Amino acid sequence: MLFDPRSFVSAVDAGQPAWTPARQHPVAKRRPALDFLTLPAIPEGTPSRALLTFGDEVDVKDLVIEQFKAGVLNASHVSNASGAGDAFAQAFHAWLATRVPTTKVLSFDFALVDQAAVDVEISEFGFDMQDRSSLYLGIRLEEETVYTLTAERADALRQLDPSLVHMTFHLVRAAACKSLHVRTPDDLLDMFGRWHWDYETLTDDEEAREHLKERFGADDPDIDRYLPSVVRAAIAPDEVLPKWQWARPDWPFTLLSRRKLRKLARQGQNDWRGGFCSALADLDLALERMGDASLMRNAQWAEPAYSAATIAYQHSDYVGEVLDDHFECANNGGYATYFQCFIPFADKPKSIRAQYSALHETLKLIALLDRVLEHFI
Repeated sequence: MLFDPRSFVSAVDAGQPAWTPARQHPVAKRRPALDFLTLPAIPEGTPSRALLTFGDEVDVKDLVIEQFKAGVLNASHVSNASGAGDAFAQAFHAWLATRVPTTKVLSFDFALVDQAAVDVEISEFGFDMQDRSSLYLGIRLEEETVYTLTAERADALRQLDPSLVHMTFHLVRAAACKSLHVRTPDDLLDMFGRWHWDYETLTDDEEAREHLKERFGADDPDIDRYLPSVVRAAIAPDEVLPKWQWARPDWPFTLLSRRKLRKLARQGQNDWRGGFCSALADLDLALERMGDASLMRNAQWAEPAYSAATIAYQHSDYVGEVLDDHFECANNGGYATYFQCFIPFADKPKSIRAQYSALHETLKLIALLDRVLEHFI
């Protein structure tokens, strides 16, 4: 353009010759085209892949040696490892692949994370980890779907036993405490209370009204919509809450025995309720067998933005509102991560074997929990 005398107006430049460079490149004809804008020939022996490291492999070496010496991981699953960390990753994922259940409701993944990456993830929260390790197992949660019991299914369960809905959410909470972060109605009520009732989930309408007046203004018509007596009935009636959160302590809901659940399974065997009660009984048995053992015992909570699933009592605008507010703040404030927690890998033979046993039982618990929650789809 700098050498061409023509303008951009074709009518003005009609008949004017275009500029051509004085030097003309020769025609390639039949000679090799190793010239301008062509790639040179690459020898066959040139490596096509590379691994970038930062000199921190030595930090995980001792831990990896102890992990293999404990006898849980199989060294035959390692092939052409680039270092100790890569060898451990191959063996660990081979062990994990045969045990991770395929789930229909719960959404989650696992990741191996080193100490430096964990420090970066939780640096904004002021956490001081007591149990430190060179490697961590991270539970990653990258999406969240809301499922509901629905009024029709709740009524069908109540017909079998008035306490069956209460028992359902009790077992879901108990399993979630030992495995995946799942939002249940008590979590939604707690989140709503933080937003609208000055963190007091057990407040009454009178106290809540005074707080809402300060927030919205005394004459705002939405105040009545946000009162506890209205909201609790929609997202968290006493039936689905632990007893300490009940608005009325005199409710007759009780926890059902496993024998009672098996009996209800036989009574409801002609429809979906039979399979549901059987799944609840199996989940209750798994929790009993685990006892006090927990994979999460020494884990570092990581302020997850998402949960593996939200299990709501019924379809409600309040659920959408509180989750939208949560995700908006997490996105704008940057105070959340994609991880539920970071579990430090053990480095002593006995504790290593106990940790893998707990992980194995936790994965089975996740499968049973998902089997229960399939009925919410």
